[in-house]
Amino acid sequence: MERHDVPAPLSILDRVRLELDYLVRGERLRTLRQRLTMVELAHEELRSRLERRLGPLQREAESLRNEVKLLESRLNRLLRVSRPLSDEELDATEFERREDRDWRDGNGRYQEFGAQSREDESLAPNGEDHELLRRLYRMLARLLHPDLARDQAERSEREHLMRIVNQAWERRDLEQLQRLASVWMTSPDGDVSGDLHALRQRLARREFEEAQLLRRLRELECSDLGQLLRRGSEAVDRYLIRQETLLRHEIAVLRLRRRRLIRLIEERRRELAVRSSSQG
Repeated sequence: MERHDVPAPLSILDRVRLELDYLVRGERLRTLRQRLTMVELAHEELRSRLERRLGPLQREAESLRNEVKLLESRLNRLLRVSRPLSDEELDATEFERREDRDWRDGNGRYQEFGAQSREDESLAPNGEDHELLRRLYRMLARLLHPDLARDQAERSEREHLMRIVNQAWERRDLEQLQRLASVWMTSPDGDVSGDLHALRQRLARREFEEAQLLRRLRELECSDLGQLLRRGSEAVDRYLIRQETLLRHEIAVLRLRRRRLIRLIEERRRELAVRSSSQG
């Protein structure tokens, strides 16, 4: 009996095409997650390196800037008074002038302080945020623990991921943990089998997840750290040396400015003291 080949129904062809797209996109998602993991780790390592090299200098420069600003305020005040005031008197006078101005504005210093306190409280982690941090950390730790790896390559990847999770937990970085959760805690789709509508929905979810991963990857690569990393280790070394030089120069200038302001303040006090004694 002669056999005739009959073309497969369109529904079967659609299913085969969708299943292939689904599997291909799943492999792309796995590759994207691995790439994002390595980029995140490189960013974190560079951030730590910058902090070790530049952090102390940046904090010293900031402290000197504040001190110079205070000394300039004291000197300006001394230039407007007729008797030599101590540092405490100058600072108290400046505070009282700000307090009077606040009251004249109809707010009052205490109201302003209360508003600032409420703002600080709103920025501090509350109980709900702490609980969410804890739950996200525990869920990610269970999901990404290195002991769940099937081979050494996967174990290495999981160790890198857990380093990022632990660092986010130590910083109490809720946004970072939420982003990691959105990337790594996608709900399993189970079997690919199902009707065409369900299959298209699953494929759309993978397309959306891929778009999110690509967006985050582009953000990292286009950031300042990403651009610095892209230029290579030699460029990073040059950047560190240049920033270190700039900070040390700024610190030296600020120290000179501080010494000069201290000298000018003392000279002005002596001038006022001589003037007061001659008038007396």
